[in-house]
Amino acid sequence: MDSTARLVALEGSFNFRDLGGYATGDGRTVRWGRLYRSDALHELTPADVAHLRALGLRTVVDLRTERELDRSGRGPLEPEGIAFHHLAVVKEGVRGDGTAEGAAGREAVGAPAPVGDDLAERYLWYLDVGGDAIAGALTLFGGAEHYPLVFHCAAGKDRTGVLAALVLGILGVDRDTIVADYVITAERIRLILDRWRAEPGFAERMAKVPPSRFSVEAATMVGFLDGLQTRYGGARSWALGAGVEAATLDRMSDLLVGPPS
Repeated sequence: MDSTARLVALEGSFNFRDLGGYATGDGRTVRWGRLYRSDALHELTPADVAHLRALGLRTVVDLRTERELDRSGRGPLEPEGIAFHHLAVVKEGVRGDGTAEGAAGREAVGAPAPVGDDLAERYLWYLDVGGDAIAGALTLFGGAEHYPLVFHCAAGKDRTGVLAALVLGILGVDRDTIVADYVITAERIRLILDRWRAEPGFAERMAKVPPSRFSVEAATMVGFLDGLQTRYGGARSWALGAGVEAATLDRMSDLLVGPPS
């Protein structure tokens, strides 16, 4: 997949891209300039902010944890008057004394993280522990007032990849395209990791994370989509089961899908 047309060239964010241009099963096309996916936005430059202002960006959906948001903040978009929604997919665990557990401790309140390094299983786990956040994002996508909109996590790969796959699936984009969109991050991950290496405490944090977490393989998204279909009946069925109204999903499709390009 040629990623050139969909990547938004920014200095402080390396995986900001448009989800437009993808064909849907009924012969239409996802509209350009409406919905974007990205890595973290806290290191945007003044030129980046001006670029996003020119795109007309109206809403940011942040899928990161409370700790990630506290550590880096919202960044230079905060004073821009852009609506901000923090919908943490993973909620950090809490000790008995009420303090947050460290990175080596429990990752989320609720079901434990899957054993091993299978990223597809981890992505399915996000649907369990972060279903309310993901459903909340999909609900926002049903409102015309929120567009243009970007959703993001830290690398724009895992939590963002899951939400992107769900949205594209609900819109009727085929599996191969969803997988190819996910794999675009492989072109960007080195830049993202280089940026992280400059952050205080990076080495200590990364020592606690399996190296496989940084991989971007087509098989990961294939496995997630297979599990999504087997366990829930697909993206739309999962969303309905998570409490998103059918009318909201229909409005999302009306807002995001247009005539064939």
